[in-house]
Amino acid sequence: MTMKKFLTILFLLATLAGCKQEDTLLSERDKIEKYLTSTRRMVIEEEIGSVIEENPAFYNVFGRFAYRHIVNYYDEGREDRPVVEWGDRLEIRFKAYTFTGSEPATSAIYWSNIPEVIAQLGDRSGNTLDWSTDPLTIQLGTTEIIEGLERTLPGCHEADSVQVYMTSNLAYGKHLVGVVPKNSMVAWYMKIEKVTK
Repeated sequence: MTMKKFLTILFLLATLAGCKQEDTLLSERDKIEKYLTSTRRMVIEEEIGSVIEENPAFYNVFGRFAYRHIVNYYDEGREDRPVVEWGDRLEIRFKAYTFTGSEPATSAIYWSNIPEVIAQLGDRSGNTLDWSTDPLTIQLGTTEIIEGLERTLPGCHEADSVQVYMTSNLAYGKHLVGVVPKNSMVAWYMKIEKVTK
């Protein structure tokens, strides 16, 4: 086989792999959007003006493809609390789920620092989970976190309850991380307890 033929075959294989990855991401995106719009009955932020109800539930999209819903967006006094910006230090309570496109189940939690959740999961499995109950402390731009969180946390406020859904490329990608299978979508439900500038 000539070098030219070999390189052509290599190029075609790489192109096919890229197409398959793109199809996977689009399928994951569709599952998340279907969940948010049909099960949760949310609209994308850009469509709020077309909704008749007051204070509709909505989500934002970041990059390819992370989705954020701020549960307490309409709370009185929210705008007076510190806003999360790049470089801020955050303390977070969270439940992290593998996400399949339907309501996240307790059995899909792969990590948490909420004492009640840890106790519930430990009791059910017959084991004591060795997870910390301390708030997760991160500094945006310094602490290594999954890309879907890094993209969606700026713009939130202290005391926000936030739900973030992300396609596998913005989570762990092709890596097996603990009990999270390769190429898994994930969802993080969290409360931003403190923002330090």
